[in-house]
Amino acid sequence: MKKVWVIIKREYLVRVRTRAFLIGTILSPLFLLGLIILPGLLAERATGGQRRITVIDQSGDPGLFLAIKERAESRSSIGDFDGGTGPGLPSRFVLTRQVVPPDQDPSEFIKRDSNGDADTSSEKGYLILGPGVLDGDQPEYRAKNLSDFSVHSLEESVSAAISERRLMRAGFDAARIGKYMKPVDLKIGKVDARGELKAGGVRQDFMVAFALLFFLYISVLFYGLFVMRGVIEEKQSRIVEIVISSVRPTQMMIGKLIGIGCVGLTQIGIWAVSAALISMFGARLLSSRGSQIPSIPMSLLIYFVLFFVLGFFLFATLYAIVGAIVSSEEDAQQVQMPVTMLIVVPMMIFGLVMSNPNSTSSIVLSLVPFFAPTLMMLRISVTNPPVWQIILSMLIMVATILGFLWVAAKIYRVGILMYGKRPSIAELGRWLRYT
Repeated sequence: MKKVWVIIKREYLVRVRTRAFLIGTILSPLFLLGLIILPGLLAERATGGQRRITVIDQSGDPGLFLAIKERAESRSSIGDFDGGTGPGLPSRFVLTRQVVPPDQDPSEFIKRDSNGDADTSSEKGYLILGPGVLDGDQPEYRAKNLSDFSVHSLEESVSAAISERRLMRAGFDAARIGKYMKPVDLKIGKVDARGELKAGGVRQDFMVAFALLFFLYISVLFYGLFVMRGVIEEKQSRIVEIVISSVRPTQMMIGKLIGIGCVGLTQIGIWAVSAALISMFGARLLSSRGSQIPSIPMSLLIYFVLFFVLGFFLFATLYAIVGAIVSSEEDAQQVQMPVTMLIVVPMMIFGLVMSNPNSTSSIVLSLVPFFAPTLMMLRISVTNPPVWQIILSMLIMVATILGFLWVAAKIYRVGILMYGKRPSIAELGRWLRYT
């Protein structure tokens, strides 16, 4: 045990004292915090540029254009682009009316206008209000650039204006139409397992879940690769041949896993304290400016640490096996791909699990030991999974870790002294049968 402790201490101190550890510990949370907060702050204080819209009006109702113009330009000026309009900054719409006879094809006007316009900017669009737009025909929007999600706001303005003009034509009181057509916002609340209302919401849950998932993914991948590269470096420098003269290979592997795991826990501990301080003090500062930082419950941080520890030991064991059976970084790039894909796959399907965390497929996937560190953590972040599912996922992971530790110990004690040609599957099987 004393020898294992020496290895743990050495692996821990060598990595904690590096500049890379200090830079990563400080910059990683700041970088992610900037990704979460900066777009929202910019969206509140800026616009995404000016978009000129030519309204080709064939409706015969001048009031329709005025209603659309009032709504569209007022929305873009106050930045009312929340509620699923998409990423990016809102555009400011500037609408001009062009009356076109009902019997003329709008496409011909668009061609002439495009050819004769010196401004070839893609930030110009055309809104077509056909002759029967107030009788049920569909308005149409054409532009070179359709990737601006702010167009959704223009669509809402056109829909509201057409509905208003239809009601006025039907004889409704114009003074009351605005009151009757005022949008109703749905108040969304989250309940816990007892049915009690708790803090949170769609956006806050997504921000917290994404942040935790990102850190867990990066941490497990980063420190797992640390283990693999550490084994390869020791093999290439032949240091391992001296070390195993006084330490058993299994002790060396366990010491390396625990030492690097403690480095990861240290970094996560610093991140957790930083998150708590930001939630306590930064939230007050930003709330006074109309912004919010989502709070992270302490129970969620505890689950995060538990799943990091289990996820690290599971994947670090696999990466230790990879490091033991290869002799160079080039070989490792090929052999590590299946292990890395086991970490990447949950990131590819996290949207499916987040949209329906209690479905059968989400439950089964979160119980798979290789996916549990990220997907079960994701489910805990956005919903209230039964405790038995959380405990079962941890027990399955522990059993998987013990199984792979046994396999890794068998391969590690032979592989760390092997150089040159990479062993085949049959040779790995023989290594497992060695006593």
